[in-house]
Amino acid sequence: MQNRAKEGIIISNASELFLGPVTQYEPVYSNEIADAIVIKNGLVEAIGETSTILSNYSKFDYDVIDCEKKQTICPGFVDSHTHLVFAGDRSHELRMKLQGKSYLDIAQSGGGIMFSVNKTREASRSELETLALQRLDEMLLHGTTTIEAKSGYGLDAESEIKILEVIQYVNEKHPIDIIPTFLGCHITPKDFLGNQWEYVESMIQLLPQIKSRNLAEFVDIWTDKGAFSVEESTLFLEQSNELGFKSRVHADEMENVGAAIMAANLGAVSADHLLLSEAVSADAMAEANVVANLLPATPFVLMSKKYANFRMFKDAGVTVALSSDFNPNCYVLDMQTVMALGCFMMKMLPEEAMTASTYGGAMSLNRENEIGSIDLGKSADIQILDIPTVDSIPYRLGVNHVNTVIKKGKVLVQDGKKIV
Repeated sequence: MQNRAKEGIIISNASELFLGPVTQYEPVYSNEIADAIVIKNGLVEAIGETSTILSNYSKFDYDVIDCEKKQTICPGFVDSHTHLVFAGDRSHELRMKLQGKSYLDIAQSGGGIMFSVNKTREASRSELETLALQRLDEMLLHGTTTIEAKSGYGLDAESEIKILEVIQYVNEKHPIDIIPTFLGCHITPKDFLGNQWEYVESMIQLLPQIKSRNLAEFVDIWTDKGAFSVEESTLFLEQSNELGFKSRVHADEMENVGAAIMAANLGAVSADHLLLSEAVSADAMAEANVVANLLPATPFVLMSKKYANFRMFKDAGVTVALSSDFNPNCYVLDMQTVMALGCFMMKMLPEEAMTASTYGGAMSLNRENEIGSIDLGKSADIQILDIPTVDSIPYRLGVNHVNTVIKKGKVLVQDGKKIV
């Protein structure tokens, strides 16, 4: 006689149950009232006390994961700013940075973005797919269940399309959900035969093909000193908006050029980096409901003393996301590390950092009604951590605390190992 299939999963006896911002259940941080959840049909079915849950749901009908008051339950991480697909290792540049070489010095010696562009153009689709799937596995093992992935290391029509096709392929193959973004306007490549306005026009010409093939949901552009001007960016984003793309902006990282205000004026979903943005930018973003996507790993690896002003954005009423900015120059796949940097370098409280790494990321991807918090009817994208409280993530720095990862109600990581 075969064993009857279980109806779902009960996770019980959490040391802390971090729900995040929720609409169907209160209070937000609720381990004093709730320490268990029920997962059924891939969704969160119930939230409550273990004794109540087990009296209402038969443990014979559900797989029960007992946290034994030692583990924390929280949403899966939503990493809403990554450059997933590229080829080429730039570890040699670290030595140059440590010796005092500037970003421009490294670029002029053959490094920087163009090094990655050349390696990515040379790489086959198969090579890029293999690299991307390896990176996704590492993200999953560290608790990430949804990411945004940008192109931007092709910088010509053929290579940008190739990257977007790779993103589409690995999204079908890997359980992490991947939201694609077209970042053809990362920089103007050195080998482009024309001026910067003409390069922007060449990327605009790709938009109908990308839209018709559903290769990207968002577009992005780097609006900054040394990148694209507000005027060039406005042209690109207005053309993108007319075709139905949603906008993201690499904004005000190197200099405050008004990119965040432009993002607000054009109705972008997020403005990212924002190291040099000021209060007027935060006010404009708050009024336009633009998410501030903060990326503390980037200034950290650049050994910068300047970080985004988290408290300014929060006080202005801006939704804040935390993301990894995983890329060849910021090889960080672990959102727990990003949370710790948010705490130590931007003075975020651990619960603020966790909320920004989950619900904030979901907001910046227009997915807050589906993921980003543990709420009734939402997707059961959940991680179980071998720590008593979220506070332990920055406190116990440099350790992967993930024991279990559940995506859409399916256990993908168990005892710290990928099982699917």
